Amino acid sequence: MGPTKKSNKGEISIEDHRGKIRLRWRYNGVRYPLNLPYAYTAENMHHATVKIAEIKLDILKGCFDPTLEKYREVPSQSLPIRKPARQKGSPIQQNGSQVDRGNQDDNYPINIKDLLSLFVYWVINIKSVDIENTSYYFNAKRLLEKWKDLPIDDVPEKLNSLKVAPTTYNDRLTCIRGFFAWLFKKGKIPANPLDDVKRRKKRKRLSDKRRPLTETEILLFLDAIKNDTYCPAASQFKHSHYYPFFHFIFQTGVRNAEAIGLRVKHVNLVLRTVEISETFARTKKGTNHSARIRKGTKTENTRYLPLSDELLDMLRVQVKDKQADNFVFLSPKGLSIDDHMLQQRIFKPVMKALGFGDKDLYVARHSYGTRSIEQGIPATSTAYAMGHSTVETVIRNYVAIAKPSTSLAQISKKN
Repeated sequence: MGPTKKSNKGEISIEDHRGKIRLRWRYNGVRYPLNLPYAYTAENMHHATVKIAEIKLDILKGCFDPTLEKYREVPSQSLPIRKPARQKGSPIQQNGSQVDRGNQDDNYPINIKDLLSLFVYWVINIKSVDIENTSYYFNAKRLLEKWKDLPIDDVPEKLNSLKVAPTTYNDRLTCIRGFFAWLFKKGKIPANPLDDVKRRKKRKRLSDKRRPLTETEILLFLDAIKNDTYCPAASQFKHSHYYPFFHFIFQTGVRNAEAIGLRVKHVNLVLRTVEISETFARTKKGTNHSARIRKGTKTENTRYLPLSDELLDMLRVQVKDKQADNFVFLSPKGLSIDDHMLQQRIFKPVMKALGFGDKDLYVARHSYGTRSIEQGIPATSTAYAMGHSTVETVIRNYVAIAKPSTSLAQISKKN
């Protein structure tokens, strides 16, 4: 491993203390040492990494335990690898003699509690995600903690017994299956028990809140926003401030967080394109500016959307006199837009005032997808523009609710 390197001030150092891992750091003027029950080897460094992440997070949250009892660990054996069950009557060598154990085998149960620290390590270091601020991984962690005494072979049955919506079930399945796949790759478990488990099918029913608007309805809404038609006279901030944001999401169909996280450097006025490569995403802490974090797009892809003359003119005004890393769309206070509050305080009231019913902000995206298909744009192009990973998503969500075909493709007869 080599000599221990001195860490920068304020950091937690990893030391070799009599062949074992020891962490040292200073907090509020007090120096803390924490001995871990693991040999100081490269293979055990992930234990130190996980513990450092836990301590740093507690310091940030203001719940650091100065007694260190919260962070001490009981020495644990390395995870056993389960051997295939021995066939009935197979002899086992014991003390130099053959012993027949009948149906007994050498399987060792691996419980979820044996894997919890590895799950945290996997999320933080392999997936590069802040587990405390990402609902997808945080909720999966809470579920695994609830099942801590469950053998991993029983996970499929336990997961299937969850009485949750298909979307929630599929999220937990995908997350835990990915974790198990990593464990299997690293030789920690002999097989992935979730390999053959199928996702639950979602009911193909579009909520009225996201039922697409017609072009006429969209224009009426944008006009009402632009002219402050339904803005209360006593309102401190006018609806028209948000007109560029509404205009952009209806015209491009991008996700809310993608539009909120759009930065000046992503707008190319010369090439007439806008780059969609990151989001300013909400977390379980909320949707306000301080609760959001910068992330990649949902499918971790980058796409470039062409700009119409109208969008180009609008964005030229939005990016004027701003720095490259500034947001294109800002709240009246100069912060990122809170889409939840925008939906509740402006979008929904205006939609109801226009007689369009109770609509979610996401209806802008559904309206774009449907309009794109209706106007004859290929599903592949629509999928690219909307940032979908597969064409099937477009076909499932938008083709079925677009205008029905008025004729069938013909086969011309040869004379």
